[in-house]
Parts: sequence; C-alpha cells; structure tokens
Amino acid sequence: MKKTQRALAIVLGVIALGSAAFFLYWAYVIDKYGQHLPLKEISVGGLTREYHLFVPATLTEEPMPLVILLNGGSAGSWRFPQQFDWQALGEEKGFIIAVPVGKLVPPNEGAWQLNSHAGAYHDINFVKAMIDDIASSNTLDASRHYAVGYSLGSMFSYEFACQLSDRFAALASFAGSMPLVQKDCEPARNVPLLHIHGVLDPIIVYNNTWDWKSWASVGTMHDIPGLIDFWRNRYQCQTEQTTSFESETHLVYDDCRQDSRIEHYRLTEADHGWPETLMGEPTYTVLWSFLNRHALEPSSP
Repeated sequence: MKKTQRALAIVLGVIALGSAAFFLYWAYVIDKYGQHLPLKEISVGGLTREYHLFVPATLTEEPMPLVILLNGGSAGSWRFPQQFDWQALGEEKGFIIAVPVGKLVPPNEGAWQLNSHAGAYHDINFVKAMIDDIASSNTLDASRHYAVGYSLGSMFSYEFACQLSDRFAALASFAGSMPLVQKDCEPARNVPLLHIHGVLDPIIVYNNTWDWKSWASVGTMHDIPGLIDFWRNRYQCQTEQTTSFESETHLVYDDCRQDSRIEHYRLTEADHGWPETLMGEPTYTVLWSFLNRHALEPSSP
C-alpha cells in the first residue's frame, strides 16, 4: 500500500511539474510574442472581425498617417516584428498603427485571402471597414495610408496593390510573393512598392515558383525575381540602380509611370526570419523612410 501511495505521489508530482512547465512556457510565449494593444471589433459582411490599435499618446490637430502591420502565419493576435519600435516611432512621428487579425473564411486557403476576386473580397472589405472604423474616432490623413506585411502578410499586401491602390500611398513587405496568374488585378494607380527577401528562405523560396497548397483558388506563386519583374514591367520603370552592403543588395527601379517606384532588398545570407537591420540601419526605420516619401494625390473636386 505504501509503495502504491509513493508511486502515486511521484506521478502526481511529475504531472504538477509538467503542468507548471507548460504554463511557464506559454507565459513566456505570450510575453515574447503576444499582442498587448487594445482589441477592437467590427461587423463586416455578417462576420465579426478584429484588429488591434495603437494611437499616439500625444495627439496633434494635424491628420495622422495610418500604418497597417500585416502578420503572417495564422495572422492571430501576435506581436508584429519590431512592433515596439514601430510604436515608439509612431509616438515620435505621429502616426496610428493597426494590426488586423486574420480569419479563415472560405474560400481562403489561409488566414488572408489571396487572389481576391468577385465573390471573395471579404478580407479586402474588412480592411476598408477597419480604416473607416479608425477614421470614425481619429483624424486620419487619407492621403497617407501604408501597409507593411510579413510572410503571408506580405502576400496579402500585394492584394492591396491590386484592389486598394486608391487608398494606399505605398506598401512594404518581407518574405512573401503573389499569384503568378491574377484573377483580378487592375489597379487604378501604381502603388510604390518595397520588397525584402532572403535568398536562403526555405518557405517562400527566392528563385523558384511554387504551388499554394492543394486548391485552385490561389494557384502557382511567383519566384521573387519574377515578382519584381511583374511590377517593374507593369509600371514601365525605365532605370535601375544597385547598391551593395556586405551580403545585402538594394535594387531601385525608378522613372516609372505615374511617378511610382519599386525597391527590392535581396539578402544573400538571410532566411525567413525578419531582419533586424537593412544596409546597417534598423529595418523599421528603413521601411518608414520609404513609406513616408509617398502620399496620394489630392482628389479632384
């Protein structure tokens, strides 16, 4: 009997230790990656959609730019790479930050709908409704809406270039691509684009096209040189400039139609992990410097 009690005590002790380790692990994960910004809810097309919002503590009377950070993976309530740095910059420069939460809605093949088309605009409609919701309680500068995407969020940002070119002044992203064949991509204007990619990326491979999962909604995805060429040719860019820094190459395609611009950072030794720096500068400041140079032209009366 005593042996049985001792064995039971040992088993219970092991379970208790395992449970404690499990909860400590998740506490660490939530502390390191969890989203801390207030969560907002809106109804879009009969669905409840969510986003996190940062508004600078020091407000001015001037309309504020909006930066949307698009997570990859499940696009859940996780902290975006360098988000604390983005928030500090937003406080300094006076811009609002939104982090939308993805939702797996058919015919999505992931948290964000790619290859948006008639009958499958729910994520695009969500983004538009989110912007309108933010504008209802904040003074936004409608000429300076920007988005930054990571991985699947990068892929979703190219949906903005196709579907929301009249609402976004510029887009920047890391480690994504877009469908080789678009079902609906006839943008009203040429949105300036910045794309960063690691040549060693094993997930979104730099030099190979690849098929998105097993359905036909999205199809084959561009390799990265093909992605850049797609937009460069569409924008009819006339000049190319190349700058190198250690294992990084910065390509600029300029003199494009509608005074647009495409920039690409090719990181020879990088994989799928978000780079902390670009060309020796913090990545978030490089991206903001690019975005901040662009604004939509005022609408005609």
